[in-house]
Parts: sequence; C-alpha cells; structure tokens
Amino acid sequence: MAAKKFKNKNGIFAAVGAATGLGNAFRFPALCLKHGAAFVIAYAVVLAAVCYPLLVAELYFGRKEDGKGSKIWAVILRAAAANSALIALYYAVIAAKLGSASLSFALFSNAEGGGNYLFVFALIVVLTAVYVLLKGSSGALSLSGRLSVTLSLALFCGLAIAGLKRGGAFSTLDFSRLASGEIWLDALGQALLALSLAAGVMPSYAKTLPKGSSTAAAALKITVANFVGCMLATLSVLPFSVTFSRTVGVLCAIDAFSQVIFALCSGGAGARIFGAALFAVLTVVAVHSLASLAFPAISRAADKIRREPLFFCIAAACLAPVFTLDNMLVLSVCDKIACSVNAVAIAVAESLFFLSQRHIKGAIAVPDSI
Repeated sequence: MAAKKFKNKNGIFAAVGAATGLGNAFRFPALCLKHGAAFVIAYAVVLAAVCYPLLVAELYFGRKEDGKGSKIWAVILRAAAANSALIALYYAVIAAKLGSASLSFALFSNAEGGGNYLFVFALIVVLTAVYVLLKGSSGALSLSGRLSVTLSLALFCGLAIAGLKRGGAFSTLDFSRLASGEIWLDALGQALLALSLAAGVMPSYAKTLPKGSSTAAAALKITVANFVGCMLATLSVLPFSVTFSRTVGVLCAIDAFSQVIFALCSGGAGARIFGAALFAVLTVVAVHSLASLAFPAISRAADKIRREPLFFCIAAACLAPVFTLDNMLVLSVCDKIACSVNAVAIAVAESLFFLSQRHIKGAIAVPDSI
C-alpha cells in the first residue's frame, strides 16, 4: 500500500476520533478510580499547560511540512511511530477483550462467559476490521472516526445523564492526592495517549485541515472534544463504581463498566442487551483508536513493504498471547512503559525541538492561515 496523502475535508474526524477514543472511554475512568476525582483536576491542568501547546506545534509543523531534512525530527518521528505501534499492538488485545465482553453479555449476561473461544473470535474480527481500515488509509479512518465519535458521544451522554441523576461522581475528590507525583505522571501519560501526541499521528492529520483554517483553533477543538469526552466518561462511571477489585487496569475497567450495567439494569434481558451494546460501542472506539495509532508506522514502512497492514495484523495476533500472560499483567506493564515513560520522553524531545524552531514559537499565540 502506497501511503495516501490526506485529502479528505472530513479528515479532521480521524484526528478528533483519535483524541476522543479508547483512552477517554476506557483508560481515563480507570485512572479516576485509581486516583479519585482529583485526577480530573490534574488532567485539566496538563491539557491546558502542556498538551494544547504541543498539539498546536505538532499540527503547525506537520501542516507546513517543516523538518523535512532534519535528522533530529526524523529520529523523533521514528521513535514516536514505534511507540504508537507498540500501543496499537496491545490495543488489539483490549479491543478483543471488549468484543468478547459484548458477545459474552449477549450470550451469558456477563462480561466473562465463553472463555478463550470468544476472545479468539473477537480478536479475528477486530484485526480484520483494522486491516480494512489501514488498507483504506485516510478515507477509511475518517469514516471510522466519525462513527467512533458519534456512537461514543451518544452512549456517554446517556450514561452521564444517568450518573448525574444518581450523584456522587466527585465524592472521591481529595485535593491531597495532587501532592503525589504519580498522579501528575499518569495525567501526562494519559493526556499524551488520549490526544495521540508524541505518536507521529497529529502531524499527519494536519494535512486534513482545510486551507485558510487556523491550526490553533483546530487544536483547541480537538483538546476541548477530548476533555468533554473524558468528563462524560467520568460521569458515566464514578457514580456507579468508586472502588474496584482488580489492580490490572484493563480488567478493572471492564469490571467498572459491568457495574454500571448492573446498576442501571438489575439483570435479565435488559442487562444482556445493554451490556452487549455498551461493549460493542467500546469495541468500535477501540478499533479506530488502534488503527489510528498503527497508521504512522504503517505509513513510514509503505515505501519499503507492500503488505504492511497484513504484517501488522499478523504481528498483533502472534503477540496477543504474550500480552495476556499473568492475567494481562504483561499488557499493563507495557501500557505503563509506553504511556508514562516512552511517550513522556518523546514529548520532551519534541518540545525541545519545537522550541529550537523560531518560526513555531508564535504559532500558538497567532492563528495561522495558509
């Protein structure tokens, strides 16, 4: 597959979908359960002070196509693409877990029926969908981004209304937790992941912006959409589950959403249908998120490898058993390294590089037009 340039006017949906994806819907509530409602404050501060300026710079730099001869920028992009590919590889397992949970609710009225058979089936379906999206390039990602945003918005708006009626979303607010360095590191890692920053994604999506539009305004829309999505997910989960029994992030998040389902539906056919639908929506969101994260690495390899989408899906399938080892502890360790170590280091390198480019310094304060 030769990498196609982004020409679609609606391509911004690919970027918004990447910024309002699985990180919002799944990982953010789990971190709120871990740190309490204070995590929302830490996340908002990190978004405003660090991630918005970095997003503007990434969009501006990618759109102007600066750095084409810069070896430093090339190294940063390679590291970012490799890290996002790593995240995409274990996202395949998360997406399959969500898909199997949807099937399990439809068949058994819970999230854990069917054993490994449903997981393997869901993994095949997920990777087939990812292959189609990667082969379709920007156009397919734009459509899946639109679908992901629409479905998740409808789902979490409804759940957030139910959460507000129930109350107690911020009963776990403890300002003393903000003194912990871990909450800020988790907030930064989550924000970078959720906005697909330091991943080589947003510079590519910059090509989708209409001519004459402002990168600063586009970055603001993406950042606001991200935060709104996070708040909706928080209001959808915290009122129903303020504690969790498992320490592994992915599984505790599935526990949390299962508690939401049974809190709203006491059981029977209602819980079965609602549970299947909720996890199906999360699966769609996960598929778009992992395809978006895989795309930078796929694009960079396009000139050398003709069947890179297929190779990526095969690699994800082969590594799936590794990521599920020790009750998915391996996946959680990789997630911690990729989001809270690698992404942060790459973001620091990007920031230093952008600061060295004088013409970028005014891009955040002065909207540009082309």
